[in-house]
Amino acid sequence: MSMLKELLVLNRTMKIVIAVIAVSLTIALFFLWREMSYKSMGQNAAYKAPMNVYTQAEKLMIRGKFDRALKRYSEAEKMLREIPGIDLSQDFYFGIVNNAIGTVLLRVGIYGKGESGINSRLDLGKDRESILQALGHFTLCVNVYQKWLAANRPGADEIVALLESRQGVAEDKIELEPYERYERALSVSLTNCGMAQRYLGDLLAAEQYYHQALAMWDENRTAVANLDSMHKVAAEEAGEEVVEEVESEQKMLDK
Repeated sequence: MSMLKELLVLNRTMKIVIAVIAVSLTIALFFLWREMSYKSMGQNAAYKAPMNVYTQAEKLMIRGKFDRALKRYSEAEKMLREIPGIDLSQDFYFGIVNNAIGTVLLRVGIYGKGESGINSRLDLGKDRESILQALGHFTLCVNVYQKWLAANRPGADEIVALLESRQGVAEDKIELEPYERYERALSVSLTNCGMAQRYLGDLLAAEQYYHQALAMWDENRTAVANLDSMHKVAAEEAGEEVVEEVESEQKMLDK
């Protein structure tokens, strides 16, 4: 019964991680192909080659070819670094590619290079080095998006006026402003930081990241689901520890 319960928890955890990967990829593709004419996203012809490589990596990722996807993502990042005259410290595409690299490393860190060896929750997150590397890439993304937003987010009055202008407009008819896209990208990267910290064992840091993600984008369902899952798993583990302590004490008394 205990094993069944643990496997059910494991199954839920897997679904949450898969959701993180799916959302990260979906958001990244959405940002990549929509509104590419915005000058704030730094479009120029030099981006074409590295982003083509990025797209190839996305296809490999979706097919589960994680090693090959990671190589292609890394190649795209290298190509971006070699573009002359761009400021990567707040470059949108640079953030997207690093988020993708981090996503692959996080997946490897949690599950390993194959899922066949995962039989219980204890088997998750064994590759701490990969998770730490993933956290580094996600942190880079956070810094990129935060720097751009610090320089380009509109003032409070402009934001209020924008929201008022949208009253009564159907959600699917609303075109997001560049700063809103950066906020959502930032929220995704913060969520991924939270997931990395969760599997590094720092639940407090993970919770803080999830709350930061929701403060940036309150409709980030992945952050909500991960936060809820983390609380449930922590409560279940605490309950199991109490049961084990009681059983241990009972055995001592029986002796």
